[in-house]
Amino acid sequence: MGFQCRQFYIKDDQCAMKVSTDSLILGSYVPVTGVSHVLDLGTGSGLLALMLAQRAPAAQVTALELEPAAVLQAQQNVAASPWPHRIQVCQADVQTWREPTQFELVVCNPPYFNQQLPSASATRELARQGTTDLLEWAHCAAAHLSAGGRFYWILPLSVSQRIATQMAANGWYLVDSLAIKTTARKPVKLMVHGWQREPAQQLNTEQLTVHEGARYSEAFRRLTGEFYLAGQHD
Repeated sequence: MGFQCRQFYIKDDQCAMKVSTDSLILGSYVPVTGVSHVLDLGTGSGLLALMLAQRAPAAQVTALELEPAAVLQAQQNVAASPWPHRIQVCQADVQTWREPTQFELVVCNPPYFNQQLPSASATRELARQGTTDLLEWAHCAAAHLSAGGRFYWILPLSVSQRIATQMAANGWYLVDSLAIKTTARKPVKLMVHGWQREPAQQLNTEQLTVHEGARYSEAFRRLTGEFYLAGQHD
């Protein structure tokens, strides 16, 4: 399994954090038309930042990460990519980081396994469980969104349903919703939600099934094929 940005690859055994289906879907799905500044909250190995630098060739990307080893890995991946001049990796805590730049797009694949058993690796435990309440990611996004900007994240269905009520109470308006199923017969597992600070004229709802039998679905391959080698070659 690998991630491809034209000539650039991230292999599983080279990354501090594995290339995840979550990030691949999120980075492929979010709209980038007219985007000049992108903020990636909790970038990990830098996957989302790299994907969005490729999809938005005129955009400057700021990638925040708290864990030092992940920051180093992201910096190395960015340096090896075609876009080191357009991606800035910063070691920072989203609860305190502030800067004047306004971003048209903010993305986040937050840690959401906070009810799971501890991981054997402290780094993996931080990535999976995190130390930041989900609303803190949204507060950071709100502080840095430009007028008309959007904030996208991917969460398990149960978490997404719970946090949606809190988001609405904090002045967010849902504009995009992508329901993700692993197979057609299984229930929805994940949700991508796109939020903005202005009332939405309509809610765009879609559904994605990842697998059809032993293969990736045609819809999944269309969405992620530019990046995911297995999405092009089953």
